Amino acid sequence: MTRIAIVALPFCHGSGVIGVMDFFAAANFCDRAANRTAPRFDCQIVTVDNQPVYSYSGIAIAPTVRWQDYPADVIIVGSAMEAVLGDRHIDTALSQSRPLHAWLQSAIDRGAIVASVCTGSFVLAEAGLLDQQVATTHWRAAPAFRRRYPTLRLESDQLLVDNGQIICAGGATSFVDLCLYLVERLGSPALAMACSKLLILDARRSEQTPYMSFYGSRAHQDEVIGDIQGWLEQHYADAIHIDDLAERAHLGPRTFKRRFKEATGETPLSYLQHLRIEAAKHGLESSRRQTAQIIWDVGYEDASSFRRLFKRNVGCTMEEYRRRFSYVTPRRSRPEPVSRIS
Repeated sequence: MTRIAIVALPFCHGSGVIGVMDFFAAANFCDRAANRTAPRFDCQIVTVDNQPVYSYSGIAIAPTVRWQDYPADVIIVGSAMEAVLGDRHIDTALSQSRPLHAWLQSAIDRGAIVASVCTGSFVLAEAGLLDQQVATTHWRAAPAFRRRYPTLRLESDQLLVDNGQIICAGGATSFVDLCLYLVERLGSPALAMACSKLLILDARRSEQTPYMSFYGSRAHQDEVIGDIQGWLEQHYADAIHIDDLAERAHLGPRTFKRRFKEATGETPLSYLQHLRIEAAKHGLESSRRQTAQIIWDVGYEDASSFRRLFKRNVGCTMEEYRRRFSYVTPRRSRPEPVSRIS
């Protein structure tokens, strides 16, 4: 039997804890349906102080075992905090998980699998488990992760990264993708497919890219660059030249580009491209306008060039994005009148 410990941290994503329990219960059910007698997975919830914690939504989650007494074969660290609230909040949240660091390291030393979901990757990084590894986390937490752990390799576009013993999954609901992957790895592809059918799940997703949104960083003190960011957000569809932006900022072109990059983490050109892509995504989601018209509306005349840029940044074509994320019901053509035969 594979023993699985789910770490529930204060302010965690509650469904990411209970959902893991439910998933492996479903895997055991599928095993029984295939005439397996003994349960394959034993899934338990642990907390840092062995006391109930409250999730982000205010639901109490109680531990089912003491982590000190449970020799887990797999440890899954759920979401650790809302990382976009600021670095000071991250410090406070992560200090609560320090008692688990030695336990996580000892689990690695004895060959267990340690995985994270969403911002649980911060806990693994704090424990020193992601050195020489590849990590992922929720795309909105990626800037904070890079600031805090500049030497670690982060691939925030990936939904699931497997380093062997250490696995990182991206967003909050990526616990589903992680569970499906673990069932296939620890059980069999047939069992994973049975779970997928029982729970009505698509095959594992591979990237976060289509779900990402661009938020221009304002966490800096450069008021001149902040003013340019605000101007760009209102005029992204205009014909814009970088030298004109430098002149607007009363800076030389080289100084402007350097300060813009230092403040935002983006070059002026990439920042402008991100704004136009976000505007195009909104147009695809909220309207039935032709893609060519959307491209022109966001300030591009070369449709082919923008389509390549869109696919490179979003991970799918504009048409695929619309099919996936549009919330506008297509207009139905009026039915042809039926002629009566007398």
